[in-house]
Amino acid sequence: MPVRFVTRWISLLALITSSLLHPPAIALAQSTAYQTVVVTDDSGAQTSFAAPPQRIVSLNTGHTETVFALGAGDRLVAVDSYSNYPSAAQQVQPRLNTYPTVSVETIVSLKPDLVLALVEKDDVLNELRQQGVPVLKFFPKDFETTTQEIAMLGRVLGVPERGESIAGEMRARRDTVVQAVADAPRPKLFYEMDASDQTKPFAAGPNGFYGQLVDLAGAANIYADVPGDFAQVSAESVVARDPDLIVLADAYSPYNPQTPAMVAARPGWAQIPAVQSGAVYAVQEELFASPSPRLADGLETLAYLVHPDRFAASGGPHLSPIDGVRPYCAPGQMPAFSFGFAVLSETLGTSMGEPTECAHAEVASGDTYQQTTKGVAIYRRADNAPAFVSGMSRWTLTAEGLVQRSTAPDQE
Repeated sequence: MPVRFVTRWISLLALITSSLLHPPAIALAQSTAYQTVVVTDDSGAQTSFAAPPQRIVSLNTGHTETVFALGAGDRLVAVDSYSNYPSAAQQVQPRLNTYPTVSVETIVSLKPDLVLALVEKDDVLNELRQQGVPVLKFFPKDFETTTQEIAMLGRVLGVPERGESIAGEMRARRDTVVQAVADAPRPKLFYEMDASDQTKPFAAGPNGFYGQLVDLAGAANIYADVPGDFAQVSAESVVARDPDLIVLADAYSPYNPQTPAMVAARPGWAQIPAVQSGAVYAVQEELFASPSPRLADGLETLAYLVHPDRFAASGGPHLSPIDGVRPYCAPGQMPAFSFGFAVLSETLGTSMGEPTECAHAEVASGDTYQQTTKGVAIYRRADNAPAFVSGMSRWTLTAEGLVQRSTAPDQE
């Protein structure tokens, strides 16, 4: 399995499987310029800040996004290697490898006055603390706790009004969604987290990040009865539970991405109502999995897919005006290859299949995606070349011509 895929799953599975923790506590002592902030974080450690941190290390993409949203991106002296949002995050150096663990020595050498962590082991964080490095482990389990921790980080960074403003806006957007779908029928939804093994896909359970979003968006999770926050289920059980909608959070995975066409081709799945009605949606996973302000974007997107009639007047979900992602075509727009994907399609021919969605981009990162009947086309600004991924094969159109390689675990 590719290292980047393993790293992504360590973060995402930890996010939904960690035992429920009390929301971090915060106490404010009176001061003149900066109110001393004492935080008990999600590892149970207590840290006191007498002044706003000025040298921050972020070990998670969601925390990196939040620091920028709070207007403190210029204080970041290092981020994890996957932090690419907003675009300014890509310029932060160094970029730290967090798999299988982060280098304590490297972090200490950066002389940070705050390290933000999500899934790092407590013994690693304690080692940093023993070296005199202030650490906060923010590991929110749900939407509300995410807003609380964003507000809390605003206090720590000395921008409490900005933190409260972001948290308040997120809560207002959540409440608007909940009110809009309150009396709507609740269609059955299957949230697919990963189907590298199509016979045993991973599904969102009743709680955790994903399960809660399904409920808030006005749908009924077909796996609300599993004991954990997620479960590896059989393909046959998905068919038997007859979902009205299928959400593919693995649609843009760098390893074996799934598409609506691939779902329809799975044995027996053609009879599922969601497949028959075309209600199989490819979504950008980071909108649903990151403990950052964009979680509100993910909730609104999911609610729109579940109940489009309830949001028609507003033209669909509200996404960030500059950096938003739209995983669907504009009204009246038909899927067609665009961007560099058209040239790639001419070269690959039938191997690339037909487009099943319109190309859409993250403006901040410059990365563009487009699904087809046989895989997903990807343009990453860092690579500066269009690529196509299908199963464990990848084709890239370079200046020297078409390059094919395997994405099998031992090849990546």
